[in-house]
Amino acid sequence: MKRFIGVAVVLGVMLLWAPSTAQAITIGPTCGTCGSHNTGFDISFALVNNTTHVYDVTIVASYVGPTFDYTDLSGLSIKVDGASIEAASIISFTDGSGWTAQLSNGGLNSSGCNPNSSGEVWACTQSTPLSSGASPSLGGTDTWVLRLDFDSALNLANLTGSFKAMFTNNGEFVGPLISEGIGTSTTGTTSPTVTTSPTVTTSPTGAVPEPTSLLLLGSGLVLAHQRLRRRGVKA
Repeated sequence: MKRFIGVAVVLGVMLLWAPSTAQAITIGPTCGTCGSHNTGFDISFALVNNTTHVYDVTIVASYVGPTFDYTDLSGLSIKVDGASIEAASIISFTDGSGWTAQLSNGGLNSSGCNPNSSGEVWACTQSTPLSSGASPSLGGTDTWVLRLDFDSALNLANLTGSFKAMFTNNGEFVGPLISEGIGTSTTGTTSPTVTTSPTVTTSPTGAVPEPTSLLLLGSGLVLAHQRLRRRGVKA
């Protein structure tokens, strides 16, 4: 019986450490399409509702500098390979005004979010007007949180996709459009390694227990307790 309890506890702990938050994916400030924007991005996914496949995607822009070739960071877009985005909304942003989120075919282009939502669907957010985006400040950051509803669950331990960022100078597009592949992979249960294309970095974060994992652990412990009581009564 002691062995049974030990196995139940071990299984419960392993389930608790199943990743429900993807570690930060880092892009830039140096990458194939980063140009002279001198701005980097950290992207992370967090599970909100496992039943409806809802995730919060947090995008943090880091203004590395020393100089910037734009006045506004005016748009961001993202997609995940193998999963369709069915709805997108913006939960919060820290600078600029008029930020809205939408589904977009191909995400951003030099004019902003493509309003066509058919075809290759991305989640896209932009400021309206484009000149009211986030202004860079040397050494500072800005954060956007998008809530995305997918058609299926994401494997946060092994996720690939694409990311775009758009910059303007008083509303006029400043190239290049950042367009990079993103991806996460794991080398162990609790040791995720994060990669981006072409830049490779790691940024550890802790895993968050899921409600289903807690339920399984509790059920195992209750079963073990009941079996102990029954043995005691028979003795």
